[in-house]
Amino acid sequence: MGAGRPPLPVGTYGKITFVPTEGGAVTARARFRDLDGRTRQVSKTRASKAAAERALKVELSQRTGPDGEGMLSGSSRVSALVDAWLAADHGWSVGTERTYRSTIKNSVLPALGELRLREVTPGRLARALTAIGESSGPGSAKTARACLSSMFAMAIVDGAVSSNPVRDAGVRVIRTTKKAPRALTVAETGRLVDYLATSERGIALDLPDVVDWMLATGARIGEALALRAGPVDGRALLDLDAGTWEVAGTVVRVPKQGLVVQPRTKTAAGWRVVAVPTFAVEMVRRRLSGLRHPETGVVFAAPLAGTLRDPSNVSGDLRELLDGFECEVCGGTGLLPPRIKRGRPVRCTEGPWSWVTSHTFRKTVATRLEEAGFTPRQVADQLGHANPSMTLDVYFGRKVVSAEAATVLGR
Repeated sequence: MGAGRPPLPVGTYGKITFVPTEGGAVTARARFRDLDGRTRQVSKTRASKAAAERALKVELSQRTGPDGEGMLSGSSRVSALVDAWLAADHGWSVGTERTYRSTIKNSVLPALGELRLREVTPGRLARALTAIGESSGPGSAKTARACLSSMFAMAIVDGAVSSNPVRDAGVRVIRTTKKAPRALTVAETGRLVDYLATSERGIALDLPDVVDWMLATGARIGEALALRAGPVDGRALLDLDAGTWEVAGTVVRVPKQGLVVQPRTKTAAGWRVVAVPTFAVEMVRRRLSGLRHPETGVVFAAPLAGTLRDPSNVSGDLRELLDGFECEVCGGTGLLPPRIKRGRPVRCTEGPWSWVTSHTFRKTVATRLEEAGFTPRQVADQLGHANPSMTLDVYFGRKVVSAEAATVLGR
């Protein structure tokens, strides 16, 4: 007895047949093997044979399983893979999801969205990533590469592709120039703190205390702006008597919700309890005694509304202030004439303090602790890093070589 006809591969269809209807239309139909392994007949009726065939092929290419789950195959478009990947639960933070969605919308879909999965070769990916890097910068290209690698890993699990073309595209398509980490020296820190404390504009923007808190704790700007004095979920995160702060949240902007405190930090390792220096404790006590809206408990609230402050706006205000600090080119404004171009301020980057950002304060804290003899693990715990190598590579300022090294190498 001969062997039976082999079943259709999952996600494929057999021969298309056509049946005329009483009204003169034509029904195109074919057998399709669904994700659950069962073969079902799929049909589409249109006014002509060609129209019915086209409609059926579209239906088959976008076919979903009986439980509504999308099926990916080699003929699926990259845009379909994107939709399936974004719909999955990855456990991303709000900021990470926003970054990925923006990169996909602005870079990945325009470059690859209409390609079939079987058409995405390592060469095409390499060229697309290179183009993204040239148009949007190496950071966008690296993010796009990470997203695509994860997407095609999903496609492999679904059986749509047999290998990950991102892996074979190689990493050399994205070239980045890594800047050496730079931190404020002790003298620079003192000058900056004095400048902010006496700057009318800085005081009006309520920046001096925010900067003091970041320099005192090494917190990210979103973590600092999430500082609350009252109980959170039944417990106090800030204990001024003990001089400790449990870093357990960060301010993020959620679409259609606005600013909220995300009840976890940027990474899982970001949760930590840090000791707070005495000067920072006294600063918080002073702020709490003068809060206009004590019911919110937000220490660094918006001056007038008493609500959460946007980390991006605070960072931008600080950058503009520092761009103008001791700058002879812009006369202290932080902006170049014409100050507005295409609806956006024209930033002056010629000043001696333009290199300083809110993240510089974290690097400064890391460098001070290293100079005091703290181990990389201890510094990583203070900053909320899972891996001390991140602290070593990115956060220690190493512009000044120690005198001991000069003595050892001296002749």
